[in-house]
Amino acid sequence: MTTEEKIIGTTVTYVGTEIKGLNGCKVRIRAVLRGAASPGVDVDAPDHYVDDDETLARLGGITDDDRVDVQAWIEKLGRFSFVSVDARAVDLSYFSGARVALEVPR
Repeated sequence: MTTEEKIIGTTVTYVGTEIKGLNGCKVRIRAVLRGAASPGVDVDAPDHYVDDDETLARLGGITDDDRVDVQAWIEKLGRFSFVSVDARAVDLSYFSGARVALEVPR
């Protein structure tokens, strides 16, 4: 990830199976929970919850041990869900190596 790369606020596709019913859905990235997928993570550590791209770049970007706070796109309502879930970073198309082109919902 470069410092110019926008992650927070980006819309990607959820490609995992951990969160039932979300596979193939568009989701918006709200924040990164650094190290949250690894055992023994300290959720009270400084910079555990990162919600800006500058800080994320300074900390080295996203790793396989991170989780990403995302909101699902609700097509029927034409908006993102008010509820967010913490998906594994590797379960998002952007980070899984399966980068797909998406039309970002407006």
